[in-house]
This record gives sequence, structure tokens and C-alpha cells, in this order.
Amino acid sequence: MIFRIHASTLAVLAALAAPAMAQDLVPLTFQMSWKAQAEHGGYHQAVARGYYEECGVDMTIRDGGPGMDTAQLLTTGAVDIALVSQNDGVMRLNEAGFPAKAVMSSFKKIPQILMYHEGEGIETPEDMAGHPMLLSQSNRVTIWPFLKAKYGLDDADLRAYNGQIAVWMSNPDAIQQGFVSSEPYRYKQETGEDASYFLIADMGYVSLGSLVVVSDKLIEEKPDAVQCLVSASIKGWQDFIEDPAPAKARIAERDPNQTDGQMDFAIGKMVSEHLLYESDPSEIGQMSAGAWKAHADMLKSQGLLPADFDETNSYTLEFLDASGTEG
Repeated sequence: MIFRIHASTLAVLAALAAPAMAQDLVPLTFQMSWKAQAEHGGYHQAVARGYYEECGVDMTIRDGGPGMDTAQLLTTGAVDIALVSQNDGVMRLNEAGFPAKAVMSSFKKIPQILMYHEGEGIETPEDMAGHPMLLSQSNRVTIWPFLKAKYGLDDADLRAYNGQIAVWMSNPDAIQQGFVSSEPYRYKQETGEDASYFLIADMGYVSLGSLVVVSDKLIEEKPDAVQCLVSASIKGWQDFIEDPAPAKARIAERDPNQTDGQMDFAIGKMVSEHLLYESDPSEIGQMSAGAWKAHADMLKSQGLLPADFDETNSYTLEFLDASGTEG
């Protein structure tokens, strides 16, 4: 005997099954370091393509903004995952007594720059002394101590950073933080000229960039969800480089100021500056013990970390080893 199930019955069964499937997903909240932008494209791509859902995570991405400290939000439990700009952002968490680890990195080096105006007598990093320095709160506790110690800079020169270039452009004496993939484009659009800047990675600041950080508690209690976070994020980044359209649509919806021109410029810079990988997309997300040790040694040499600080507590490679990527 042949049984036929009416289409309406199938629809009801599907509707009943959908909530059950959704309930099986682990909800996680991922705090970005800034407003929606191409520099976060791989994570938006993973959401748009459904990669997190495929491996069991219901991912919510929260955009950042001026004055936001993503690491602090992680320590309070307001978010499950934080995008932390540099290695020492995680080390500071550990030093303060909060057990957390980086599980992957977005970039092989930090994309931050310090932009300055031509004609203001700035030829070398030491020449920045005495100039107003517009820096975010997070960079004041990570990059700034290193720059201050190495180049003789002063806390008295620090000024608030609001995420815009208008204040900096109106003050020729000022210096402002930025991303090599963002602010130079905006400056060019405003003035028609190329921006002048120091790439912080070239100033001796050796660090991975835009690290994905979770608490030790999440790793211990939900290792499968953390594995999904890493594997799906890497897949999202690799897919984003091939076809960024899904992520670009999400980003533009969340921040209409992110135009196609801005996003295409950022993608081009991420590739040409070897931020995501050196030679092959399979390198995306990967970290190494050597990179972490180099950063810790740099900070110790400047007296910014205790000599006995153990950086191996600040990261784990286990989810990268199991992510199915090469590196």
C-alpha cells in the first residue's frame, strides 16, 4: 500500500521541526571592536552563509563603537566572544586575573596606523612627541604604553578619539589612530590627497591583530561551540575573499556609511598588506606559539610585562588544529 502525505501536512511537520532544531543551537554573542566594516567581513560572511548554524551555533554579532572596551564586556559576561585588537589585550586580561584565551586571529599583524599632517615637522615616530594624540580607550592600554616607552611620548598629549576624522583634519598639529584599510580612503575622498601615516607594525609593535577571545569557562563548558566559532569563522573569511557580496550587504545594512568603494578599498588593503595571509588563504586565522612569545618578549623588554609572565595562558591552538584548515 502506498501512503501519500499531503503537502500541507509536510509543511506542518517542517514547522514543528524547525523550533526543535533552533533549540539545539548554542546561542553566542560576538562583540566586534568597531562598527560594521569590511575588516570584520569574514564573521559577517559566516552569518550570511549560515556557517555558524551548520555547526551548531546561533551567532549574534554586536557592533562596536567609540569608547567601547570589548575585553571589559567579556569579563562582565555581557558577551561570549570579544574581538580584541592585539595580543597584549588578552595578556592584560590574564594579568588582571580573568582567565581568557585567544582561539584565532583575524590578521597576521595589526592594521593600525598613526596618521599625521604633512608640513608639521613629523619625519620619524620620535617627532610625534608634543603633538595631540587621538587614541581610543582600548589602544591606550595596549599600543600606547609600548609607543610611549619606545619613542619618548607623554600621556599629557592623549586626546579623546570619536571614530571620525573631522577633528583630526581640523587640527593640523594632531595625530590620529586609524586602520590602513579605512582612514586613508576617507582622507583621499575628502582631500584628493594620499594620507601620511606610520604603520604601527613597522614601528616595532609585533602582534597579531583582531584576536577572537573567549573565556576559559566557555572553552571548558562548551568546547564544541568554540570549535564551531573557529571553524566557521575561518570558512567565512576564506569565502569572503572569494566573493564578499553577502557580507558586504550585511555590513551596508548595519552601517550605510560603508560604501562599496570603502569596502572594496579595505578588502584590497587586507590582501595587499598581507593582513589576512602571507601567500595562501589556508593561513587565515592561524596563530603560532612563536608569534605570541615574540610579542610577550617585546613587552617584557620595555618593562610592560613582568619578566615571569607566561603568555601561553593567553592563547590556545587546539581549535585551530582541529578546524580542518592548514597552517
